Amino acid sequence: MKTKNKRRAFFANRLHKELFLLIFLSILLPSGIITVALYYLIFNIVASQFGIPEAIAYNLIPAANKVVFILLTVAPISILAILVFAHRVTHKIVGPYERIIRELDECIDGKKKTHLVIRKADRFLPLVTSINKLLDKVKKG
Repeated sequence: MKTKNKRRAFFANRLHKELFLLIFLSILLPSGIITVALYYLIFNIVASQFGIPEAIAYNLIPAANKVVFILLTVAPISILAILVFAHRVTHKIVGPYERIIRELDECIDGKKKTHLVIRKADRFLPLVTSINKLLDKVKKG
């Protein structure tokens, strides 16, 4: 089942966009909440520093700066890595889904008489193999 077709669009279809948006928001929302919570915690402690000894405040501010630096550098990198991985996985799910539907419609209309073909790395390969067996059985019967 080797195929030469290659997806050229960044998103395979509307469903792919919706899944990717859901993943993006599920990453971005908790990250934003954690960032705001950390900033609030840091500034709340700093604002009330007059209630804590000065030695602790002098140690707290550099530590807070390190936390902010780490948060601003590591978070975007990790979010980007997750999004790249999510895009690849969703592309292997949503792209074949559309293709299977289109090719099945062609078989029903009589325009296509051969097997359905998708890439080996696509997630629906077992389904397509079973559909092809069914098509062979229908042709014989």
